[in-house]
Amino acid sequence: MSTRSLYVSADTPVHRLTARSKIGLATALSIAAFVFTTPIAVGIVLAVAFGALAWAGGLRNLRRVWFIVVALFVVGFVVWPAFTPARGPTVLATPLGSLSSYELRFALGRSFRIVSFIIIGLAFVSATSNEGIVRGLRSIGLPYAFCFAVGTALRLFPTFLSAADTVRQAQEARGLDLSAGNPIERVRGYVPLLVPVFVNAVRQVNDQSMALEARGFDTRGERTFHGKRPLAGRDWIALALATLIVVGTLVGRYGFGVGAL
Repeated sequence: MSTRSLYVSADTPVHRLTARSKIGLATALSIAAFVFTTPIAVGIVLAVAFGALAWAGGLRNLRRVWFIVVALFVVGFVVWPAFTPARGPTVLATPLGSLSSYELRFALGRSFRIVSFIIIGLAFVSATSNEGIVRGLRSIGLPYAFCFAVGTALRLFPTFLSAADTVRQAQEARGLDLSAGNPIERVRGYVPLLVPVFVNAVRQVNDQSMALEARGFDTRGERTFHGKRPLAGRDWIALALATLIVVGTLVGRYGFGVGAL
């Protein structure tokens, strides 16, 4: 797998779907993760998304961003109880405060939701090339400028990860120890990496924008795409499954209260 792309080249049922049907499935799972609020219901969506990611061979991409995923989960789990009313029995009492069962379930549900969005996105980009993503987004009627921006961002993301790894190695060679101390101190150790990574990102974006301008790139014109694929039978099945997930989620959540705290 190239360090400049998140796409994993493989011949799996997920890869053989067109980009449009994969967009439908990813959207359906994202809606389910957003609508449900209990950690069990959102956890089921997360498990399905993780299974799709593993099926598409995207676990290598997850290993590249695991720290971001864990950090977002931990931050959400710590912050959400501060904005949630305490209800039910107390499950944890400390000198700094207490945690009720409702606060715990609410924080877990919200943290699982954030992780679900990331895993769903990783599964999609792992099974769909950048060109396929742009072609798929354009085929559902989105403006080409937006489609091109999404494709460019996905293409630059692995480059930023490689730059961050280079900066980390350079800082460790200068004496920065990212493995010492407790988890909070380790997170603080990554702060010196942010400035050079951010500067490199700005430089990369500026260089690419100048290259596009030098070539007379214009997003206002209509674009044609090579290898446009019609929807096959498996794609219609995937879209029907996506529709079933959305309808079932909305009916279950708002009609019968399934997955609601």
